[in-house]
Amino acid sequence: MRHFHIILLIAVILSSCARPGPDTLAVVIAAPRAHTVEILVATNRVPDTGKAGAYTTGRGDRLHYSEVTISIPPGHRPSKIEWPTARPDPKVSFAVVGRRELTAQEFGILARGQPKSHAYGRAGIFVHGYNYSHQEALFRLAQMAADSKVPDRAVLFDWPSQAEVTGYVADKDSAAFARDDLATVLAELSQNGVRPTILAHSMGAWLAVEAVRQLSLMGKRDVVRSIDQLVLAAPDIDIDLLRKQLSVTDRLAKPIVVLASKDDIALALSKRLAGSAATAGSLDIDDPRTRELALKENLDIVDISTVPSLNGTNHDRFASLAAVYPQLRQGFNNPVAGTGALVLNGVGGAVSAPFRLGGSLLAQ
Repeated sequence: MRHFHIILLIAVILSSCARPGPDTLAVVIAAPRAHTVEILVATNRVPDTGKAGAYTTGRGDRLHYSEVTISIPPGHRPSKIEWPTARPDPKVSFAVVGRRELTAQEFGILARGQPKSHAYGRAGIFVHGYNYSHQEALFRLAQMAADSKVPDRAVLFDWPSQAEVTGYVADKDSAAFARDDLATVLAELSQNGVRPTILAHSMGAWLAVEAVRQLSLMGKRDVVRSIDQLVLAAPDIDIDLLRKQLSVTDRLAKPIVVLASKDDIALALSKRLAGSAATAGSLDIDDPRTRELALKENLDIVDISTVPSLNGTNHDRFASLAAVYPQLRQGFNNPVAGTGALVLNGVGGAVSAPFRLGGSLLAQ
């Protein structure tokens, strides 16, 4: 109980820090030669009628689509979001320099990209986790897209999180509310010939798995097969529930990647609140049961405990991996026979496999 109170105190202290409001979404003029990132947004939040481009925490009855162009400041440091302290200034902070509303058809066409591009038909979808505002999810994806330099289309699926540390239960309901809409977005991308990689964080990982499960139950195997890779970052999913979800989910072409940290403070709090024995995002890679789970459920479990935490909770380490994502994807895409547990030796380090997979190693 004392340990639980310490965890709760840390969470409250972190949540009390000043957080960026919708004013950060004001459109400003781009700085000369500034690097920009175009992000496609699909959200079922209720629009904020008082601020252009902003959204509330309300649960909307339809999807809204847009394209947002974000300028990255010249002094940007990898894994960081240089938040504006007043009016956004592209010289020193992230800033929105363009925004336009889209139809569902325009969204799908833009996600497919240009035929001459080597990234044609490839997109990376970010499904944020618990306690995220619209602007936090948008700028986090911009940071990861800028750091990774991957040419795939950046897509944000933004579900109506309360953006409050006390909103955990409400966020669980909102994640369940959003699964139909995420399934719809995945179907729209598939219809447009897009092969997405899904990066789902925390509670968003449960949402992503649920959406794929739902598509499987609906018999939409073509949509499931169009998914290039599913990456679950610090997934806030009870292990028994994950097994149950996957038991009725069509197997993806590639193993599901789980980014885990056994010292994740936020997931420790989640386990306490839910009375769960273990969550998928806090698995111990040294435990033989973890390897057994990986082999049985077609998972690649990556220990990212050595990656620096951004806010002290050890729950946000995935954002630091963007700078080395091309190497990671190359490693994950190497053909192997079977699956197993993996270890990531810090940011910029190599992915290594302590277990031999089908006679070959995933990476050296």
